[in-house]
Amino acid sequence: MEDIRQDYLNCLESNARETARIKRYIQFIGLLRLLVFVAAAGAVYLWHGNGAWVWGSAIGVGLVLFLGLARVHDRWFRKKEFTDSRERVIRRELALLDYRFEGIDGGDEFIDPAHDYSFDLDLFGAKSFFAYLNRSATAVGRQALARLMKHPDLDAEVIRRQQDAVEELSRRTDLRIDFQAWGGCSGENQADTHSLEQLAGMPRFGTGRVVGTLILALPALYLILLVLWLTGVIAGSVIVWPFIALLAVAGILAKRVTRIQEQLNAALASLSHYVRLFETIEQSRFESERLGHLQRACTEGSGSVSQRVARLRRLLGNLDQRCNFVGFMVLNGFLLWDVRQLNALNRWLDENRELLPRWLEVLAQFDVCCSLASFRYNHPHYTFPHIVLDRRPVMQAQALGHPLIPRDRCVCNDVAPMNEGTFQVITGANMAGKSTYLRTIGINYLLGCMGAPVCARSMTFTPLPLFTGLRASDSLADNESYFFAELKRLQQIVMRLRRGEKLFVILDEILRGTNSVDKQTGSLALVRQLVEAGAAGIIATHDLVLGQLAEKLPGQISNYRFEATIEGDELTFTYRLQPGIARNMNACFLMKKMGIIPAEVSGNDS
Repeated sequence: MEDIRQDYLNCLESNARETARIKRYIQFIGLLRLLVFVAAAGAVYLWHGNGAWVWGSAIGVGLVLFLGLARVHDRWFRKKEFTDSRERVIRRELALLDYRFEGIDGGDEFIDPAHDYSFDLDLFGAKSFFAYLNRSATAVGRQALARLMKHPDLDAEVIRRQQDAVEELSRRTDLRIDFQAWGGCSGENQADTHSLEQLAGMPRFGTGRVVGTLILALPALYLILLVLWLTGVIAGSVIVWPFIALLAVAGILAKRVTRIQEQLNAALASLSHYVRLFETIEQSRFESERLGHLQRACTEGSGSVSQRVARLRRLLGNLDQRCNFVGFMVLNGFLLWDVRQLNALNRWLDENRELLPRWLEVLAQFDVCCSLASFRYNHPHYTFPHIVLDRRPVMQAQALGHPLIPRDRCVCNDVAPMNEGTFQVITGANMAGKSTYLRTIGINYLLGCMGAPVCARSMTFTPLPLFTGLRASDSLADNESYFFAELKRLQQIVMRLRRGEKLFVILDEILRGTNSVDKQTGSLALVRQLVEAGAAGIIATHDLVLGQLAEKLPGQISNYRFEATIEGDELTFTYRLQPGIARNMNACFLMKKMGIIPAEVSGNDS
């Protein structure tokens, strides 16, 4: 991991040198602009008595130089904006290497307690797995990553192609950092995605073909009138009348044009933010099938996506010229500029309307690959799991750990094969590691389904829908108790199994809301039903009676335990999974030690 950290520090140092170089150029160009202004003002002062032609030329030359330098200045400022964004990306990587989540997006809006597993596995929220994984450069990419985490594609071939793409991108650190940096300085916001979705249903706003052709012919008309005036065939006032007429038409249409312009700026301008991102995809060379497919989708047809979007940006810029009063008068009087540009934008939309969703999906999927590739790069000791299709096993792993537990404190355990129609029962004392172990299995199983590497020495799995029951909560709004909320989740599992669906099930301390005898009877019946329905999974419990199922269902139920060691006044945990049923419980011991109950009270502490 120190090598990874040093690579990021080297990137940070290189970026700092580039930023310093850019600042020097910005200062130098700023000084040149000042000198040009002073020189032009001095020339006007010194030559004002030599005629308007002389000092007017000085002003003209000075203005051209000043504006030219301003454009150069602006380009260097954009370069600095990029390096500043790049620095933020690198510093975020360094922070997440140390599990520091300050200012990191946790995707709170994706939290869904009713989801099959996301709430139980803490996928979203502060210091969540989404916060640790997300490197999205775009809003569409961020949504696609959340969608993948909640609804992964379980097709084995899709997962394998994703693994290849993630592995390839993990070796392209500069590309990933640059992609995120361009996204960071694009000016995009969350509302852009909604605006682009509305664009597909936007009605046509251009003129008909005949009117459009007449508008395009206006320069030729003025040229003919000018020639006729110069040859004395017509009076000069004849040229003024079409100018006034066109200006009147522009004035009548001004409100409509402004309304359409606002709609376009809200929708199409957001797409122009993505030019650099599309260029990054188009100009790279990829070997994996998935990345190659995404790249080809950006270059098919007449012109690449970046070229088409760049043309859109120019058209929007042209329409913005109407915001200047003088520009409005001149451009509309001679060219009916507003309508001309609306026609051009309408043609662009007609040509590309149906392609927009595909472009955004390409961008989103590449963005997701970058997030998973950064995760891969930051964890070189993780491995890509092997996929099998016969549900033998549904899951098996060696040295499995939780990605969100710091490396120096993470205890890894093997996971014995879990085949279809088999369950593992995990028993153990409080705080011994049962719940963490279940979440470790769940998060790594999900990573495997997403095409990402897993925190394990090796892992084999069959992609199946994951369903968990690790926590439940009562709902005052729905008049729903904790116990009833848990029953509803268990009902979902049973109903889906009865419909023939195969599930990987992870449950923690089922039926906590009822008395011991009722709980034991219900738990035993539930586990039997899950096994008979062909589900595979794991259940953690304090109830040692569940361990007896292994005797009644040999080969289908296996027992494992986490033990707590009590030596004198000390309680210790190894967090190591062992075969068998737990022997040591610690509730009374802890209550005595904390003074909750008297020390002389007897309890089943051993």
